[in-house]
Order: sequence, then C-alpha cells, then structure tokens
Amino acid sequence: MNTRWSANGRQPEARRLKLLTLLQQEGQLSVRACSAALGVSEVTIRNDLAVLEREGLVQRTWGGALPRQQVRPEGAFLARLQQQRAEKERIARVAAARVRDQDTIFLDASTTAFYIAQQLKQHSNLTVITNGMYTALELGPAPGITTIVIGGQVRGDTGSLVGTLSEELLAKLHIRVGFFSARGLTVQKGLTESTIAESQLKELVIRHVDRVVAVLDATKLGVNSLTSFCPITAISALITAGEDAAAKSAPFRELLELELA
Repeated sequence: MNTRWSANGRQPEARRLKLLTLLQQEGQLSVRACSAALGVSEVTIRNDLAVLEREGLVQRTWGGALPRQQVRPEGAFLARLQQQRAEKERIARVAAARVRDQDTIFLDASTTAFYIAQQLKQHSNLTVITNGMYTALELGPAPGITTIVIGGQVRGDTGSLVGTLSEELLAKLHIRVGFFSARGLTVQKGLTESTIAESQLKELVIRHVDRVVAVLDATKLGVNSLTSFCPITAISALITAGEDAAAKSAPFRELLELELA
C-alpha cells in the first residue's frame, strides 16, 4: 500500500479515514486483517465500521465491510465543488504543471486542491501532504503517490482535518511547495480564513513550506475573512481565474508572481 498516515491507529478519525482508503484500494475489508494492520482490537474495528455505516460510507458484512455506492464527496463539499467549477479546474491544471516527479507538496482541504489532486495521479514518486479527507481518498489509489494525512479532528462540513497533532511530523518534513486556497486575499491581510481551526493549521504548515502558492478564483480576491494565516509577503505566487480576474488581481501584480489560468 502506498499511503502513509501521520496519526497512529488509536486516533479514531485518522483510523477511519485509513479504513476508507483501504476499502477503496482493496474493494472489501476484513475485520481481522484491519485489526492486525492498524494495531487495534477487532472490537475497535467493528465500532469504526459501525460509525462509517451510519455515515453512509460503508456496508457492513459478516466479518468485514464492502463499499457503498457513494464514497465520493457529498453534502456541503460536493456543493462547493460545483461553485466556480470551470475556474477551479483551470487553476488546477496550471497548479499541477508546477509539480514535478519526486516532489513533496502540500494540498489543503479546499475544493480547488481536490481538483489539483485529480491532475496529479500520473506522477511518480510524488509525496502529497494534506489535511483534506476527500483529497486523500482521491489520491489513495494512485500507485506513484504517497499520501500523508495531517490534522486530528474531522470537520464534516468541509471534509478537512484540523488540530495541532501535526506539528512534530511537519518539523521533520521538507515541503517544496504548498497550494493554499482561502476565503479571501487582500494586500493588507494576506490569505484569510473563516474559522480559527483551519487558519491555525494552515499557518503551521506554511512554516515548513519553501514556496506558498495561492490558488483562488477571482471571487476571493479583495475579500477579507475572520482570521489571517499568511501575510502577502510570504506568498510566492498567485494562480487565479474567473470574471474580472485581470482587474481584481492587479493590486497583487507588483507583490508576487501572478498567473491567470
């Protein structure tokens, strides 16, 4: 299996995410095999599968589980995938072109990052660090990609994992480039988020990234949100697309590398 995990087997959210990825890779799960692989009891695995079944993600069987028809993005995340979809897909293609084989990169939990992930599946020896549950599941089956999941607490509305469980792991990693979306970007506040938990995790990751690339459709430009996680001076490049993208990105042209998708 090509997927590694930052959280140990005793952290429920990360463990259940691993079970979903194993299910996607193998097509079915055995309680006994999962117990041995994750280093927890069979009772714990059965409890995890019961939770996943209640969430509509698996169908339990005698001694294991099978996939449900829908283990793809749903709910609020699926709705956001459709917003400015054409612009996000153009941004994703431009962003993916910046990624090289044998790279180590970060993708956040945004829908734009999910579209970037879809563009990366043919890479070889690529390591992707993410706090995006759906992004991790999208990359899990890709044979040339090692996916490292960070974060600790699942936010069901965004499909993200947040928390400070990742600091020790990140300190040991060298991340060449990180792709960050946000609720908004201004010259004064830089990249901003609507929740403190998301902002704190992104701020932590940025400390360990060589290049910060903002990936934002034009509706986010000139917009402020609750809390800043990256000043404009720390951003290397902005990739944007959408109506009035050229005009809305003008204030950033002299401050960072700009690319219109």
